[in-house]
Amino acid sequence: MTARAAYQEVARDEAFYRNSGGGLTVSGGEPTMQPGFVAELMRLCREEGIPTALDTCGYCAGDALERLLGLSDMVLIDLKVMDEARHRELTGVALDTVLASARTIAEMGKPAWVRTPVIPGCTDSEENVAAIADFIKREMPTARRWDLLAFNNTCGSKYARLGMSWELEGAPLIEKEHMEALAATAGSAGCEVHWAGVTARESTGD
Repeated sequence: MTARAAYQEVARDEAFYRNSGGGLTVSGGEPTMQPGFVAELMRLCREEGIPTALDTCGYCAGDALERLLGLSDMVLIDLKVMDEARHRELTGVALDTVLASARTIAEMGKPAWVRTPVIPGCTDSEENVAAIADFIKREMPTARRWDLLAFNNTCGSKYARLGMSWELEGAPLIEKEHMEALAATAGSAGCEVHWAGVTARESTGD
């Protein structure tokens, strides 16, 4: 599909964007891996007054990110783990690149929404959330919102159908009280904090 063909699909909902205040969010995959296509799509949207947002994991080339930020009205970025060794272990890539992207977003003055998947045994410690909060407070003055996304264990059946093992098979849902505690810790970042997702049932005491 060409960028113009993609734009024509987007433009069909222009009335909805106008009435809702929404627009185009380019996600993926990772949209910075196709900067030419994404830049042209965003350019076409902006020419017609359709707001644009970039949804990125932050692990990307700086020149591609800057190119797309210049065409974005806002950015969504993931911050998962603040320990370098643990980040590489869980994601396979360097944390420094992600943090550099977050700083670039702030330096270019782009409003940002941060997302953190809350995964048991991986990202769900208060120490990790506190470290992310400290980074946002110090380095991301344009952060407007931070979403904590509770672990979802419903994908296990997909791994099974594909004949693949899933390291989190059998991992419990996060308890509501724990999500609320993490959200309270995240509040120190100084931006609007939300948490969402299915949580474990509260203990009945039986």
